[in-house]
Amino acid sequence: MHPNADKLIASRFDIVIYDLDGTLIDSARDMCLAISRVLADHGLPPITDEDARLFMGEGSKITMRRAFAKNGRTLSDAEASAVTREFVRYYEQDPIRYTTAFDGVAAVVARLDRLGLKQGVATNKFEKPARLILEGLKLMPPIAALAGADTFPVRKPDPGHLLRLLDKMGGRPDRAVMIGDSIHDVEAAHAAGLPAVLVSWGYTAKPADELGADAVIERFAALPEALEGIAAAG
Repeated sequence: MHPNADKLIASRFDIVIYDLDGTLIDSARDMCLAISRVLADHGLPPITDEDARLFMGEGSKITMRRAFAKNGRTLSDAEASAVTREFVRYYEQDPIRYTTAFDGVAAVVARLDRLGLKQGVATNKFEKPARLILEGLKLMPPIAALAGADTFPVRKPDPGHLLRLLDKMGGRPDRAVMIGDSIHDVEAAHAAGLPAVLVSWGYTAKPADELGADAVIERFAALPEALEGIAAAG
């Protein structure tokens, strides 16, 4: 990195917004366990951690539809809403039993906080468990703002999810950046006018470098360098 990298980052960005699952945290095991408990209640076999990684990203209702579809069950809207409520009850009992932050996350978040950047999370997970996880892993603070699937009337990939969070944080799209792991993060960011950085290890079936992000990082510690590169590009 350039010796003045931190100054360059701080001169370009005021706000960093992160996705949660697959970006900051590895939550697949806890998600898998809660989903599988619901499936068991309905006489169906469990899913795997890898299934959970692929089913997540568009909100709990779609996750549950995918879990039941794997077992040949198509849910009506009312049934999907009901099993989602069952999942949330199980999941909120202990959302960080096995969930951990990815290597480098705490250090980078602390570094950006020292630079004076505001940090927030925009996730399609419900706000309550997202907050429990961020606080339990001691990422909130320094992450100070959170928009979950139920915080606003819209959620990713709708750009309004990011724009409303930015407004809540007192920021502007041209001074912010989105860090995520999926096409939904890229679509929401670019539609809202933010550059997007993707992690290579996220919960997505399609490789991150094929999703049109402004940068892709192989480890979280490389995020400052990616931000420097975007800042240097103007």
